[in-house]
Amino acid sequence: MRRTKILATLGPASFDARKLAQLLDAGANAFRINFSHGSDAEHREVLARVHRLVDKREDAVAIVADLQGPKIRVGEVTPSPRRLLEGRRLVLDARAGLGTEDRVPVSIPGFSTAAQPGDPVLIGDGSIELLVEETADTEIVTRVVHGGLLTSHAGLYLPRAKLRTGVLGAKDRADMAIAIAGGVDFIALSFVREARDIREARALLHRLPQGAKVGIIAKIERAEALQRAESILAASDGIMVARGDLGIEVPLERLALEQKRLVAQANAAGRFAIVATQMLLSMVSAPRPTRAEATDVANAVLDGADAVMLSEESAIGQFPVEAVSWLDRICGATESAMLRGEVRSAPATGAGPSLERAVAEAAVHLARELRAAAIVTPTHSGRTASLVAALRPAAPIVALSSRGETRRRLALVWGATSRPVPSHLPLPELRRAARASAVSALAVGPRDRLVLTAGYPVEGRPTNLVTVLDGEEIEPRAPTPKRRRGAATPRSA
Repeated sequence: MRRTKILATLGPASFDARKLAQLLDAGANAFRINFSHGSDAEHREVLARVHRLVDKREDAVAIVADLQGPKIRVGEVTPSPRRLLEGRRLVLDARAGLGTEDRVPVSIPGFSTAAQPGDPVLIGDGSIELLVEETADTEIVTRVVHGGLLTSHAGLYLPRAKLRTGVLGAKDRADMAIAIAGGVDFIALSFVREARDIREARALLHRLPQGAKVGIIAKIERAEALQRAESILAASDGIMVARGDLGIEVPLERLALEQKRLVAQANAAGRFAIVATQMLLSMVSAPRPTRAEATDVANAVLDGADAVMLSEESAIGQFPVEAVSWLDRICGATESAMLRGEVRSAPATGAGPSLERAVAEAAVHLARELRAAAIVTPTHSGRTASLVAALRPAAPIVALSSRGETRRRLALVWGATSRPVPSHLPLPELRRAARASAVSALAVGPRDRLVLTAGYPVEGRPTNLVTVLDGEEIEPRAPTPKRRRGAATPRSA
């Protein structure tokens, strides 16, 4: 069983039902829909198509809606793409309209004071660099320092500007409503700066029907977010290390170090971490990755990433299914080497003492000492399974929950597979359900040893119990005596 999850971005190369099924069969655990591209009607149709497929699957599949956020982009460019030549003059124009040979429309907050002569301007992934020569109320005159292909709606960056914009614009709020109505499991929030951005988005989610069931992924792509990562993690359900924009915001030579630090912080906080951007970029046009890309993916696994993400590779690439297959192969091989002790992964550390974390540590320790076939974690919100997963046990994790949204959200948590169980099971029934679910999810033997966590004895108590299940202990099911009305039953957090 591969522990590291695969998040595949959908696009024209993967929208049809047949291709979606192939991506799942190749190993995708979750789908991302990028709301920076496509129309409202297209987003609704894709969401409906995905649900028609994934709702029939036994293994839960998560759907992530990635909001555009307050990213500055150039407008329409004609022709698109077109090459900018070094030394040429290019005007950034605040007025709407189509771009010409030497003029590009762009909307920048506080346009008249956003740039000063001598400031750099970066476009796309940073490969196009401009230098500001003059500014006016509606124009920023630049000279091309490093040229390249300019496309419509490419990102534009002003590294020296201090632009203050809200994390959710009008488009993001409208897209969020479409995504929630379409049944997504996560909102990926772009350009997060601080925990307050997460709280603002969550408050808006809670005002939408079913929005309270949706998790928030904080995309770390601004330098200022790096210094506030701990509070951002505490406010969110997980983070995405979005290396495209982050690689422009921080010195490129520090990008790998920041990735490692962010993933370690997420592990310590019991939150999942997704590593994204250019994982297998060459596979947009090639059937196999480069050696450097394979190494990059393996290092993300060694860092402790919960999931790795495909962007262009699965959205517009020629080989989307092959890209997922290669991620599956590389992640699986790296994990196998880690389990055999051939290579060392990042050490798992806790963020501080708590009852639930102590129980998670006890479960992992027991599973290791007893060589248990699996750790089974009943969970209401997914927190217990996430805490166990953050410790990176050798034994696979089976999460049990009566809530479909919890099972789907665990599709991005390292090492966790999930199965449905009824709510409010007495402990003897829970033990039977744990055994049956482990057999179903992992094909473990009916007498293999399992470690089980639970909340006991009061309903609603945090996870406070660890027990061991030996096959011979599970006797044939006996009639369950009727409980008194209101009697307490075990439940896990």
